[in-house]
Amino acid sequence: MKGRRAFLAAGAGLLAAEARKRLILIGDDIGAVAAIGDGTIEAYRNGIMRSANLIIPGPWLPQAIRLLQANPGLDTGVHLTLTSEWDRVKWRPLTPMSSLVDANGFLPPRTRDVAAPGVSLKEVEAELRAQIEMARRLLPRVSWLSSHMGAAVASDSLRELTLRLSREYRMPMQGDIAGLKRLKVPYSSSSTREEKVTAMLGMLEALTPGIHAMVDHPATDTAEMRQVGHEGNRNVAEQRAGILHAWCHPKVKEAVGRLGIELASVGACVNRPA
Repeated sequence: MKGRRAFLAAGAGLLAAEARKRLILIGDDIGAVAAIGDGTIEAYRNGIMRSANLIIPGPWLPQAIRLLQANPGLDTGVHLTLTSEWDRVKWRPLTPMSSLVDANGFLPPRTRDVAAPGVSLKEVEAELRAQIEMARRLLPRVSWLSSHMGAAVASDSLRELTLRLSREYRMPMQGDIAGLKRLKVPYSSSSTREEKVTAMLGMLEALTPGIHAMVDHPATDTAEMRQVGHEGNRNVAEQRAGILHAWCHPKVKEAVGRLGIELASVGACVNRPA
């Protein structure tokens, strides 16, 4: 009888776990711009975000490290970076990468540049190792990896390299979550702040049981952030301030509680290598 009760209890626990709605919101690019650092922490402290990606070659890395050290509950991964996309702020690699950088030593703006013929995998490997090891030295709790603009997995050989490093450092990739359901961002770059709130509420209402993840870029609207962009996309500061507004909005937080949604993190859900 005791065995039967234990079996039934275990089955009930499994069903309850499968019925849970878990949401992972990931803030991208902390370390790239001061306003991204401030927005990331705001989205964690006063919003519904619980994970963030750290750009190690970013010019604002020291600020990002201080903020993350002051907020030890914020789950953090290493955002492996081989591109520098904006035209008024740039970053360089940590290591010599003559096959990839431009004439000024900056990383290229486009993902396809990283997968181009002539880019040295040996140089890429040295750079990715340097980023992982610096991250672990400066913020020992970093525990997973992701790819900025998809560049570190932009070809079969790059993907193979990145997955090998993931296994070697025992840091799973951001998407290594069993049964993960990837969410599309429910608003557009032209959505107003309140339209973003409405879109977030609709997304929350539609969540089904399971683990859902969405990546976006919360930031504050500052004079510095207004300089970030490139031709065809000069409204980045307002776009990202709108994301922060939606992720921290009282109606959004109320919906999370009312709908019984568990705010989860990448680090708590990824499949750890043996």
